[in-house]
Order: sequence, then C-alpha cells, then structure tokens
Amino acid sequence: MREIMKKMDNINIIEIAVNNNRTMQLSQQKYDGEITLTTYVNDSGEVDREEIISPGDMVTLMNWYRYQKDNGNSKLEF
Repeated sequence: MREIMKKMDNINIIEIAVNNNRTMQLSQQKYDGEITLTTYVNDSGEVDREEIISPGDMVTLMNWYRYQKDNGNSKLEF
C-alpha cells in the first residue's frame, strides 16, 4: 500500500493504492468540511465509486476504528 499526501489549490488530498488495482483518494475542500472518498480504477483512471463523508461521520468512523483496535480486534474481524 502506497500513500501520497498532497495539497492542490488549497484542497487536502490523501491517495492510497489498494490491492485490487484501485486507488482511493480522500479530499477535503475546506477545514472541517465534507470529505470526498473517490475510488479510481488504476489502469483507466475511471471513477469506480464516490462517497461523501460528513465531518461528524468521519469522527465516528475513527472512534469506531480506535475502539476496535484498542479492544483486541486488530484485524477488524466480525
């Protein structure tokens, strides 16, 4: 997995290469704004999927992740 963090035109961007020939990109246009999660097909650059995550939902996701890891579910198995 390769991560790239960059800033373009005041937009914060994180790109993560995933193991299914896809790239996930998280971008945020403004401080405490919505986060766009876009999944691209690497070979074509076409958008496979796009989600909008509210700041509150992102906090919930991170809290859930920490809780799972802190309580022994290191592989996030269910």
